[in-house]
Amino acid sequence: MTPSETSRSILVADDDEVFRSRFVRALRDRGHDACGAASADEALALARADAPEWAIVDLRMPGPIDGLELVVELKRIDPGTEVVVLTGYGSIATALEAVRRGALHYC
Repeated sequence: MTPSETSRSILVADDDEVFRSRFVRALRDRGHDACGAASADEALALARADAPEWAIVDLRMPGPIDGLELVVELKRIDPGTEVVVLTGYGSIATALEAVRRGALHYC
């Protein structure tokens, strides 16, 4: 496969700066067009400018919009965006809610 066949545009939305920057760098090192956002508002601005094919979203972020609502908004911008929700505070209830709102996966 050529890089264009496997490369994805990926948005990483996480308020942990070290995690976010390392994750974005690792994705870029693997040939993806990756960018990071420190908040849901920043993620939405990036998605409106150029909707990503994939989004990795932290469940808990500062500001009025949490990760679950960000899933909804990203899917509203582009229903084709595949969203994965990451969290260190997982529960069955939030996993079910994330998937109900449009997340592909929750971990």
